[in-house]
Amino acid sequence: MASILLAAPSFAQDADDAEAVPALKRTFPTRPVNTTADPSLADMEQGESSGTGKSEPADLAIPLLRPSLAPVDLRSVVRPLPPGQSAKLPAVAPSLPAVTREADARAEYEPLGLRLGSVVVNATSSTGIGLRRHSVEGNETFLRSNGVLTARSDWESNSLELRLGGAYRRSLAGIDETLPEGDARLSGRFDITDADRLTASAGWTLRDDTSGDGKENTFSGTLGYERFGGIVGLKTALGVDRTVNETDPTLDNAALSLSLRLSHDSGAVLQPFVEVGAFGRDFDRPAAGDGFSRSGVGGEAKVGVAVARDDLTGEIALGYGYEWLKEDSLDDVSGVIGSASLSWDATELLRLTGTATTSFEPTSSAGASGVVKRIGETTVTYALAPNAFVVAGGGLTLEDYVGVDRKVTTTTLKAGLGYKLNRSVELGLDGEHKIVRSSEAGGDYTDSSITATLTLRQ
Repeated sequence: MASILLAAPSFAQDADDAEAVPALKRTFPTRPVNTTADPSLADMEQGESSGTGKSEPADLAIPLLRPSLAPVDLRSVVRPLPPGQSAKLPAVAPSLPAVTREADARAEYEPLGLRLGSVVVNATSSTGIGLRRHSVEGNETFLRSNGVLTARSDWESNSLELRLGGAYRRSLAGIDETLPEGDARLSGRFDITDADRLTASAGWTLRDDTSGDGKENTFSGTLGYERFGGIVGLKTALGVDRTVNETDPTLDNAALSLSLRLSHDSGAVLQPFVEVGAFGRDFDRPAAGDGFSRSGVGGEAKVGVAVARDDLTGEIALGYGYEWLKEDSLDDVSGVIGSASLSWDATELLRLTGTATTSFEPTSSAGASGVVKRIGETTVTYALAPNAFVVAGGGLTLEDYVGVDRKVTTTTLKAGLGYKLNRSVELGLDGEHKIVRSSEAGGDYTDSSITATLTLRQ
């Protein structure tokens, strides 16, 4: 039940702003990528600063036919969702686009990074102390720390990026818990021609959920091909994911997925696309709850539209997914699936973002074939000053256990503010209120917390 710690929008400001290092624009998009598309990108791009929203002639990372959209990674419903990162500090709002009169003022507070030849390195470290009240477990005083190190190439063509991150939450008083989390990712892009490119990535994530699924390691690899030439754009991706659960070994599995997207890249503001995929998932052993294996194969199809305007970018899609389980005693997993990632700059001071995703999660509960999990999140960010931000957001997670009468609804409300003293030091304060309602007896609870943070960046 990873959704109890759902991946609410991170308010942390990354240190790798493209405006601070103008040369990076030749290799990397100036807008945040789709954080719901790939599991290893969940916390990599949240809170990253964006550029002017205008296309750069030398920006090879973004196809010329879609200058306002960053490349979107394909993700099948069986690929693990981005980790909840419960130990990460969502304290500070992301920077809004550095537009018109705000540009120079905000640039004075952005970290510059360290340039090593053709590679730019950024480092971020945050520490916070907070108070928490859980309606069932009681009160807690906790300490949260996290750090991120990124290295990005600055080449005219092709690209290479390395990210290392770690987070830790420890109880100081009250509830006895420790929550270590981490992630590592290496990704690259090779430009075959001006219209063709190959992509590849390899990653690892560790998450420790307090909701009962336990500590889980996920090893992922993706190989893709993209072509943006002519009217029809093509994108394919082959994904491999290996999940190892240290608490419940019956959840250990390997998943293989193949996705294909065809898009109408006419250069118009609205660009429709169709996406299909096939997948298979194999579990190491039968589930602990009933002794039945959850292994199966399936497919999915979605239609959607991408929008490319100066003030509004992203995409939204809707479709259907089906997974046939090999065990006849269990119901097949199916349902309407959807995804979305939209960013709207209503004014030069106000940004609204929204994300949505659907996944087929495994479970070892007796009689349950799997969990259809749908997550939706919204965030509103307002710049009080070039170095001060206020942010508010909400999230809704719906979990439907297939084969049994069990549903879980999680509602999360968040608010925070951040103040940058200079390029390297930032103060933050955030609060969160979570409401969990379950059809199962004893599954309801509320969880509230407030955290003060200090963030250092280079």
